[in-house]
Amino acid sequence: MSYRTLTLKTVAALFLATASSLTFAAPTPFTAQYQLDISGWPDATITHQLSNQGDVWKSDMRTSIKIASGEEWGRFRLDGDDVQALEYASSYSLVGIGDDYHLDQAQLSELPDRQTAIFDLSRKAPSARCASTQVSPCELDYQNHKGKTETLYYRVTDRGDIDTPAGTFPGVTVDTWDPEKRDRHLYFTFHREIPGLLLKMRYVKEGEERSHLTLTDLALDQPNDATGSTAER
Repeated sequence: MSYRTLTLKTVAALFLATASSLTFAAPTPFTAQYQLDISGWPDATITHQLSNQGDVWKSDMRTSIKIASGEEWGRFRLDGDDVQALEYASSYSLVGIGDDYHLDQAQLSELPDRQTAIFDLSRKAPSARCASTQVSPCELDYQNHKGKTETLYYRVTDRGDIDTPAGTFPGVTVDTWDPEKRDRHLYFTFHREIPGLLLKMRYVKEGEERSHLTLTDLALDQPNDATGSTAER
């Protein structure tokens, strides 16, 4: 598995949530930085920015080290409780070899790209009903960077406060897995009140943690009382 796959794809190989919610939190522009630790690879710093221009939002995630770099972004519009994907692009380079991908609005009319999907999932996860093992898991559908449909299952496993180097935040943790690869799980912890903001991530394969990501710095572009008890800045 390539380094680029373990960075951007691991962090963002994500989701369209189908669970219902009564009220969604309003988006807040932010810039977040993370430390990504992967067994057998150099540590990496990842930057994730959520920004807006008018009624269009952009989720941009990128990373770079000496031997590899990668970036992907998705543009979307909010229409009430619905999220409409507008455009997606990604690129990567590994020791001088790379590629670029692009999906336009027509290609995204049925299913969102994974950057738009991570935002939508983070809005819906706090009130998702698939939190108990007594009910069926929620099903997630999205398009990967090549436009191929991907399906994942997920459950909400925790809604407690999360300690990070950037502060303490109200979190919601989601366990996701490919139904055809039940021994692999991605655990994503989002901020419960700031859509799109990832606090932590763990990738577990065959019961062993293979990588983890942690929020190390956060800057909000406007005042917001939901930033956390020790991290308002």
